[in-house]
Amino acid sequence: MKLIFSNDHVVELNIDNSPLGTTYQKIYKNLSRVTIPFRPWDNPYYAENLTYPELVDRLVEYAQKVSVDVDRSKCLVQDQSYFNGIHKIYEQNYNGHPSWLDFHEHIHMCEVYFKESNDLFCIDYREKSGLLEKSMNPEWLSNTQTTVQAGDVYVQWSELGKTPYTYWKNNEPNDIKRICELAKPWLKLRPKIYVALADIDKLKNIKCDEFASWWKDHQTAWTQHWNIPSWNIENIFGVTVFGKTTQVDLLKEQLKNNAVPVRVTL
Repeated sequence: MKLIFSNDHVVELNIDNSPLGTTYQKIYKNLSRVTIPFRPWDNPYYAENLTYPELVDRLVEYAQKVSVDVDRSKCLVQDQSYFNGIHKIYEQNYNGHPSWLDFHEHIHMCEVYFKESNDLFCIDYREKSGLLEKSMNPEWLSNTQTTVQAGDVYVQWSELGKTPYTYWKNNEPNDIKRICELAKPWLKLRPKIYVALADIDKLKNIKCDEFASWWKDHQTAWTQHWNIPSWNIENIFGVTVFGKTTQVDLLKEQLKNNAVPVRVTL
């Protein structure tokens, strides 16, 4: 596949012939004429030159566009309980409009500003991909891994809600009904793919033992609710690699120069 930028530069993505790779090639054949709905904050370097207060100001600005009043002072101290509350406002009101996505993504960026590196790039067709979404096939998850190398093309969990780990880490209510409502397993395969810009260890800085201690009291009820056999830390953070690019430096150069990815073609 070829990722085409607005300045006509092209980054080649070499997709394998695994069941997942074949599935994605079919999906992108249908999307080859569709423009990627790329937003400025989709660029992994978007917040690189923003101070934290400046990023919070942008959250406040995007919140106003969806008629939500955000308490700037609580955001500045990274009050996670407050972030949980405005996440819930998004969850209850999201209607597919891009303004809600702007709001939601800026909540997330404010939450992880001091913790997350810009080591991956995502291609996401969002509302344009609805008819091409597929129910998760267990076969696609048979070779998941928790480490990726620079240039790997992969997919990972992507649901409206939180993983069990994020639910626990964000100090959400310790209530199984709410856990089953908000925390979700990997249910859908979406036309949303990632390219690693550096080597990534998905379990780096993850509090596996502390989470496992909490999760053992909830996992059985949660897996029964979702009708799955089990869901451990490797399932939560596992990704499936199905391709590779040898042009990571070119991809990073385009993104740092604010070139816009406009289309994926076969």
